Amino acid sequence: MTEPVDDRQLERLFEEARAGEPAALDDAFLARLMHDAAAEMPRRWGAAAGAGLWALLGGWAGAGGLAAAAVGGLWIGIAPPEGLSDLAAGLVGETASVALVPADDLFGLEG
Repeated sequence: MTEPVDDRQLERLFEEARAGEPAALDDAFLARLMHDAAAEMPRRWGAAAGAGLWALLGGWAGAGGLAAAAVGGLWIGIAPPEGLSDLAAGLVGETASVALVPADDLFGLEG
């Protein structure tokens, strides 16, 4: 097992590395490096763009979670629980309600 290096020894190693000439990279090393980098790059979507989007969502599990969150958010937005308005009033100080559709003109026919 190697002994731990203290800060002074580490600083001496850095100074030696700064003083020396940088090692020349040969073409074989660079070719291997580029080959490894190309192997790690993601594949292009190609013709099956829908399958790529499906994979980005996480398949059935991800799409199911996304759908559940969307429906839950819509539900809470349309019919908020009783305690939510009290919580909002406590945090903000007052509540405000906005009528999206006027009660007397349901279809917007009156001008």
